[in-house]
Amino acid sequence: MEESKRLAKNKQISLSKQETLKRHASMLCKSFTVKIQQNKLSKLQQQELKMIFVEAKWFKNDILNWSNNPENKIWKYNTKAKTISHKDKDMKDIKVSLKYLGSSMKQTILAEMISNIKTLHTLKSKGLQQCGKLKFVKEIKSIGLKQYGITHKIVSSKRIKIQGISKTISVNGLSQFINIPNIEYTNARILNTPKGYYVQFICFIPQENKKIDNNKVLGIDFGCSTSFTTSEGEKISIQVQESERLKNLSARLNRRQKKGSKNWYRTVKQIQREYQKQTNQKNDKANKIIAHFNEYKTIVIQDEQISKWQKSGHGKAVQHSVLGRVKTKLLTNPKVVILSKTVPTTKLCTKCGVYHDELKLSDRTFRCDCGVEMDRDIHAAKNMVWFYENNVGVGHTNFKRVEMKALVSQALNLAEQPLV
Repeated sequence: MEESKRLAKNKQISLSKQETLKRHASMLCKSFTVKIQQNKLSKLQQQELKMIFVEAKWFKNDILNWSNNPENKIWKYNTKAKTISHKDKDMKDIKVSLKYLGSSMKQTILAEMISNIKTLHTLKSKGLQQCGKLKFVKEIKSIGLKQYGITHKIVSSKRIKIQGISKTISVNGLSQFINIPNIEYTNARILNTPKGYYVQFICFIPQENKKIDNNKVLGIDFGCSTSFTTSEGEKISIQVQESERLKNLSARLNRRQKKGSKNWYRTVKQIQREYQKQTNQKNDKANKIIAHFNEYKTIVIQDEQISKWQKSGHGKAVQHSVLGRVKTKLLTNPKVVILSKTVPTTKLCTKCGVYHDELKLSDRTFRCDCGVEMDRDIHAAKNMVWFYENNVGVGHTNFKRVEMKALVSQALNLAEQPLV
């Protein structure tokens, strides 16, 4: 290709990319997961799908092995190489040809490793000396598909095409999103889970398909006994306990005499499937809770230190709940306003401004001499809304008691002033 044509083509690609980014800036980014129907795959397709993940493991480990030489820089690794080396069961190096892993998949794996190294370097530069390093892997759980239409494509309401797999494959779940008007598909990921293979599509949806909220402000108080208490007086308790089957399988694994035997591996796979089932249940409940909270215009939460709750005797309660999942999703929600952890949402009476430091964790009802009496958690959730509406303690700011008293007094005085 001539230099002038090459430059013109690159300029056209750059302009197209800028237009796409500008268009996506006004759209909603959503991810949808569909399940591959393994019982409808041919033997060849099953072999291809399995070997894609096997070769991805070999490829990633080969990159790490090659980059162990100080003279080799990981970003200079040649992804076009057809032959790589990996260890067999006797830990001997053998040469293999990559027949199933596509070139785009290789580039994605290498790009993710480079991104991980940059992240580790940033953490180390901030003083985290024990930030770890990239290690050899026993298996790959997901592989990126970076270009719709080439690495992956939806061909009908129940079938998709994936690079490296012959013919189309049948999936369940496309009805979630393919009928949304003006939807745009971008990258995707193939997921290898104990419950089977899935494909996660990243899509952009026009804003007009966004659900209209009810124009209200909602405060949410997190807790162990009651997972979520809202300022509307709603209490939501979510606990996903370990199943009896999981307990029995764990006991069976402990009785296995030889680690690494066929029975041992079979039991490990069964345990992984049970854990995946438990994870799916938690994700489902967390998504439904978030969908319910999203009905409100603004959501106010406090910067709860959930990790510290586990160390203070509430480990099981936190483990079996969905507190962490819901908090993580809320932190990335543009509707959410975060109050500082130093804001006294529980012990402060926002009617008279009195602190109730005598309030204990066992006291489930908040009482004040000014006449306020209500459930402790509902009172805390309502206080969150009051702090947000009066712009007190919003954001990650640490306040001393004196500073907080001054801000609360100022807000109460402004509320008592008659309107002119």
